[in-house]
Amino acid sequence: MLLTLWRHGEAVYSRLDSQRQLTERGVQHVRATVGLYRSLCLQRGLGMPTMCTHSPYVRAKQTASLIASELSLPDVVSQELLAPGQPDYVSGDYLSEESGHQLVVGHQPYLSQLIDVWCDTSAHTSVSPSGFAIIELTAPCRGGGELLYHAPEGYP
Repeated sequence: MLLTLWRHGEAVYSRLDSQRQLTERGVQHVRATVGLYRSLCLQRGLGMPTMCTHSPYVRAKQTASLIASELSLPDVVSQELLAPGQPDYVSGDYLSEESGHQLVVGHQPYLSQLIDVWCDTSAHTSVSPSGFAIIELTAPCRGGGELLYHAPEGYP
């Protein structure tokens, strides 16, 4: 399966981490990065995602909604297993076997850990707000994926 890991956009400060909302700059950066992402997928012959799964935190939900709207994604699902502090991201229990290309919107440092473990590398350890990585994932385990593209900063 193709898998895109996408970090939420830039967010404001809030006492409750789960309630942090995107800044206006964050919204604009997500939209610009979606344009880059769409072009990249078309140029490389990668199909667009058919499903988006996101952390239940507000900033991830807002990011997922923006992406889904821009890409006309029909299926957007909140997944508690993607919330910060969950014990096992690497197992991929939040992945859908039905999706040929799934988009996952989440948080640092978890997304970088997934890239490092699934692609068996530590060369791509950072994903800034609105950054993304596209992986061809055979199995959610060490070395079970191949990193196809990494845009750690999103749209430059």
